Amino acid sequence: MRKLIEKSIVVVFCLFNTYKVNPSIDLVFYFLISLIISVSLDLLSKRKVRFIFYLAFLGLIFYDHLFIYYFPLVLYNLYFDFHFHSLLALPLILFDFSIINLISSAISLYLSIMTEKFEVLLRENKAARDELKEDTIYLRKYNEQLKIDREKNIHIAILTERNRIARELHDSIGHSISSSILQVEALKIVADENIKESLNLLQDTLKNGMNDIRNSIHNLYNESLDLKSRIEDLSDEISSMDIKLIYKMEDDLPYDLKFDILSVVKEAITNCVKHSNATELKISLLSQPKFHSIVIMDNGSKVDSISSLSNKGIGLLSMKEIASKYNGFVNYEFDNGFKIHMTLMRG
Repeated sequence: MRKLIEKSIVVVFCLFNTYKVNPSIDLVFYFLISLIISVSLDLLSKRKVRFIFYLAFLGLIFYDHLFIYYFPLVLYNLYFDFHFHSLLALPLILFDFSIINLISSAISLYLSIMTEKFEVLLRENKAARDELKEDTIYLRKYNEQLKIDREKNIHIAILTERNRIARELHDSIGHSISSSILQVEALKIVADENIKESLNLLQDTLKNGMNDIRNSIHNLYNESLDLKSRIEDLSDEISSMDIKLIYKMEDDLPYDLKFDILSVVKEAITNCVKHSNATELKISLLSQPKFHSIVIMDNGSKVDSISSLSNKGIGLLSMKEIASKYNGFVNYEFDNGFKIHMTLMRG
């Protein structure tokens, strides 16, 4: 739009020049030819083709000097292609020199120079705006990651505190109540019949309290181990592989079961890093109505490690023991990568 307005200004000066210098000559033909060449220079993208049009207009000037009245139109485009070298074309106005034509040419150059500076500023503004937008997006993602990390750290702190409380309950209060129950049992042996009923009532109260503490410790231990977070932490520590986790386990899994599943996953990741050339590892943990399923597979191409699986290759003995503990089973095979499939039956 800016160039169109500036071209219109130059056209007005050219028409004014032709009217003042030669009002009696019909220059419509010259004007149309010059305008066609000027518009073509705006539309053409290849510089070599535009250069041909410059030569054509130069030839027209030599053929008929009246074309020089519309030289400012072509000079406007000439500056964008050759910058200040376009000044070398100014002597062409001597073919039919006039002050108005000189002024028109100067105005044409000035407008083209201002337009070029404006376009440079516009490009710089767009680049700065794009860079600012990228920085804004990066900052937003960074803040989101900080929020996730903060929530994760809070969650870890809560789990750690629960674990500490569970240990203290077990080590201090649990032992004290157990000792009290034994002492009451000993007192019942030497006590009179009159107070045995009270001792029995005290012993039952202590046993109920002990059961409540055991249940609380059991629940705290279950909640103190976030299986999904622990596996994600293990995955983040391995930079040489792309580890994908599909986690669809229940939230209220027993502590021992979560610990055993974590051991299996840790063993599989460790041995995949040591004994495989895999670049991708997929871990699927799924809870079914009757069992829990663990599927771990990689995209490694090493086949020679298969022969050592039954001996010492990837610690399958410990995996078999864990599977047997839950009346389950474990299978492994190599098919476009190594795969472990473990099933743990529900109690």
